[in-house]
Amino acid sequence: LGLSKTMGDPRHDVRVKGLTTLLAIINKHFFPSPDNKKQDHGEDSLPQQGDLQTLQLIFRGILVPALEFEEMDGNSTSGYAPELLPTKFVHFITVPPEPNAVSASGREKLEWISTTFEHLIDGCVSICLRSLEAFGSDALVEEVLAMLNSCLLSDSGHLAVKGLRRLQQFVTKDMNLKDVTDDTWATVSHMLFRVLSVRGLPPLIVPITDGASDEEKERLKEEHMETMNEFIREQQFFSNRRYIGCNATMVIGSLLTDDKIVESMGMEWYIFLTSGLGKGIRDWEKAAKIMDSTTTPNPTSTTPVPPHYLENVLYGRRWMTTFLLRLMMKMDADGVEAPPCQAVLKEETECLLQAFLAKEANPSCSVIDMKNISKMVSDLFDCFNTLGNDKIRKMKWLSPVLSSCIQTNNVTIRTSVQILLTKMLQESSPNNGGTVENAVKQPITETSEYVDLR
Repeated sequence: LGLSKTMGDPRHDVRVKGLTTLLAIINKHFFPSPDNKKQDHGEDSLPQQGDLQTLQLIFRGILVPALEFEEMDGNSTSGYAPELLPTKFVHFITVPPEPNAVSASGREKLEWISTTFEHLIDGCVSICLRSLEAFGSDALVEEVLAMLNSCLLSDSGHLAVKGLRRLQQFVTKDMNLKDVTDDTWATVSHMLFRVLSVRGLPPLIVPITDGASDEEKERLKEEHMETMNEFIREQQFFSNRRYIGCNATMVIGSLLTDDKIVESMGMEWYIFLTSGLGKGIRDWEKAAKIMDSTTTPNPTSTTPVPPHYLENVLYGRRWMTTFLLRLMMKMDADGVEAPPCQAVLKEETECLLQAFLAKEANPSCSVIDMKNISKMVSDLFDCFNTLGNDKIRKMKWLSPVLSSCIQTNNVTIRTSVQILLTKMLQESSPNNGGTVENAVKQPITETSEYVDLR
């Protein structure tokens, strides 16, 4: 416990020395010796089990609480930090960072998050991996995930983003895929699902029940206004938590575009994370409406700030398009017919098209935003057009969705809709003797720019 306190020392050298010594003691005294390791199970199994339980207590009582020192550092709850942006992030409201931009904090090299976090997590992961071999148990995998989850739930946007990126490395590089169990994938998926939501997001309208008196309605309005104001104050103070959404999306994207990882986790969690991203996008849109209702973005401002929620929405939708394309291309007809797959395809396709039509009807919509979402819709329709009749036949919800776009001003999208509707009509015709597949434009391949977002 004394050594653990040195990890919060303001002096960098003291922190590093204390942490190094603590990790050395753990590795030396809380693992079975090579001689004991070679012995068969029996009397030695109880002390080994005791060592594993002691290691769990060390994680919970010493190593995980050390993360509190980052929040006490006082430099990571708000402010601009371009190093936290994922690659290929598109700015159309906020000011994009300059090439080779650095954090707004001049003390970055001395801060806890930059000097101690990686060393601490590396040490914990090393202990975890050693325990897998020494005890044949993944108990410490759960402790590492709990530690990273503490990062994700932190008020500090810096710590949450660092935790997300370390989570990605932990399950894709540190661990062997054969050691990642179904329970581990379930935990990781739920961690990512939760972090996509906006903390404390209030409803956009006053929740008034039927039959409420005028006095009750007035009270509910006042409470709703106070909740909105509290949300805005928290968002302004913890502004760099807006980096979390795009980074969580990037991590999910890295997982769901890796075939080996998708095979390991299973389609259940692929669909779960895709649905979670869709929910996150809708939350970010609501948060943007609330924030923009009190402060109008200044397009001429040159002051760098964390990303706007609508920029996170665009980044999330680009990945969402990738997930939908891969889902339709890689699953067979029976897989596409499964209710969970049908539900996510229908909901996310409808949401994308509704957003496209709303932006098309809005004369003040950003040109960059409109160009990107038009490309997403075009790619999605092109993919629909390349699907075989066996898959199209399973999507009974598709025809009503397409009809909403038949009057769009975008010629490319309108043409794709007409081709797809013709294909569906011919398929449903009793005298159908062929298809219009030759009339379809070039198929979408995995070299699409939406796949190459990593």
